[in-house]
Amino acid sequence: MSCRRQACTQECLSAEESLCRPVSRRRSRLSRAAATGRTIIAVVWAVAVVRIASHGGGATAVRRGSWALHRVSATALAALGVRTQVTGRPRSGAALVVGNHVSWLDILVLSAGAPMRQVAKSEIRDWPIISGIGRRTGTIFLDRFRLRGLPDVVDQVARALRQGHKVQGFPEATTRCGGAIGEFHRCLFQAAIDAAVAVAPVTLQYLDAEGRRTTAPAFLGDETLIDSVRRVLALRGLQVRVHWLPAIPAIAGTGKPAVDRARLSTLVERAVARDLGVPVVLRTSRRTVPEAAAPMSLALRRQPGSGRNDPASTAAA
Repeated sequence: MSCRRQACTQECLSAEESLCRPVSRRRSRLSRAAATGRTIIAVVWAVAVVRIASHGGGATAVRRGSWALHRVSATALAALGVRTQVTGRPRSGAALVVGNHVSWLDILVLSAGAPMRQVAKSEIRDWPIISGIGRRTGTIFLDRFRLRGLPDVVDQVARALRQGHKVQGFPEATTRCGGAIGEFHRCLFQAAIDAAVAVAPVTLQYLDAEGRRTTAPAFLGDETLIDSVRRVLALRGLQVRVHWLPAIPAIAGTGKPAVDRARLSTLVERAVARDLGVPVVLRTSRRTVPEAAAPMSLALRRQPGSGRNDPASTAAA
């Protein structure tokens, strides 16, 4: 499955004969109602656990909150009917966790692997329930329309890494259908360099009941979160394949921050694309980098693409 659109849209979910083929198996109405009931109970329970664990405020409360989210995420996924297949394990200790971004489910999937803090777009502050969980688990919010605030976000991420946290972000800065990854923005990688910690790449692939890649869980375009949740609840046999890749050291080798973070970003981006077997859609040149990318010392091979760019949702260069 390959998708060379500059920005994924609802067409990735609806086009039956497109390269981004949606899942076909659906739950019955009774099964869907049962899944909805389980999910509501799981959400209420998860919110209660996180609130209790993070009571009191401060750094210790944030650590307890992220641990609580880790503990309840697997239960929430089970309630949604999502099964996980995990290869490898998260790196122990502090690390910048980055990977491809497909769905709101990604947060639960990665949190189930280990306690970690998130980097998220500032709009999430206005989302009911999710905003409260984010604040209590130490989410670092980024205003994508205020780029002069980026240095402060980088400093917050670096500080969290120095304190021993895993910090998770999506450097694509938007969601895609899974048929390609977007070019990685670089600012998060500067935080890893500043804190002298490794980057822990991870890949996520969503599969239908027959084990084929599916775009159905993708959260794309102008779709609301409620609509996306309803579609996931309607699916039967949804699986997510999680692969923790070898860690990549964040080393300031040249003494030039822009060069160092660009090299690190490219290394991680290619590792993720290679593992998924998908192309990289470049942000500015409207071209794609094949999954079998050349070594860093060689010029990138690019292929024509089309469409328009999607505004950043969680990070910027």
